[in-house]
Amino acid sequence: MANPIKRGESGSQVSSWNPTSSAASSLVSTIVPYGLTLQRTILTTGKVAIPDGVTFVYAIVAAGGGGSSIIGGSGGAGGVAWGWSLAVPTCVVGAGGSQGAGGYSRYGSIIAGGGQGGITTTAPVLGGSANGAGSGYAGSIGSTNMWGIPNAGGNQGVSAISGGGGAQTGQNGGSGLVGGGGGGITVSGFYGGNGGNGINILTGATLLGGTGSLYSGTFGKGGGGAGIAGAGQNATSTMGGTGGLGGGGGGSSNASPGAPGGAGIIYLYW
Repeated sequence: MANPIKRGESGSQVSSWNPTSSAASSLVSTIVPYGLTLQRTILTTGKVAIPDGVTFVYAIVAAGGGGSSIIGGSGGAGGVAWGWSLAVPTCVVGAGGSQGAGGYSRYGSIIAGGGQGGITTTAPVLGGSANGAGSGYAGSIGSTNMWGIPNAGGNQGVSAISGGGGAQTGQNGGSGLVGGGGGGITVSGFYGGNGGNGINILTGATLLGGTGSLYSGTFGKGGGGAGIAGAGQNATSTMGGTGGLGGGGGGSSNASPGAPGGAGIIYLYW
């Protein structure tokens, strides 16, 4: 009998993507497994009910997005990973970051790292994306994902699987499967950056990042990045936009508590 698991298809053992030859929107058809049924949508850490006789499941895992800082830095998008895993009875779903990195998500052997928080010059989070530059700081560099795929996490404002947070020049967050938070702005009459767009992993439809707010006597905030399951929220005059469900990055803010990143999510198929 021929081996049904072929390299580079949704049946692959781990995530597979070449960022120089594929766009995120065309990636969805290779991630969602053909012929299997979505059985579980998991939003919280804890136990997972798996029927007797199910030994392997196919998981799509998104980590929490990075939260923005109170000094203007925007959050990077959470990482996304997918592939086959032994069926296990527990999982971890990453929370969206609050003035820091988002939490990692894991089901069995499939792990996604949280998006970088928009704070300082800290090292990039494995599997996540870059943050936007806060006041007086440079944006971080996006890292590889858990399986070593280059540029899975985008640099500042750059699109990738997980988009980087925008710089504090009104830069838009990077788009991808998950969008980074929009950057703020300190120039009167200009708007903060929009959050990066994401892709609904179940349908392939574009999910929009939130819009930035106008600088009018106060800091222009950034919109929240979209996740794989929800759009990013718009910024207000007092707060950057919250990242969308499924790892969106928090939009740039300059006041406590900062805009949180979107929570992670896990989809299981068999």
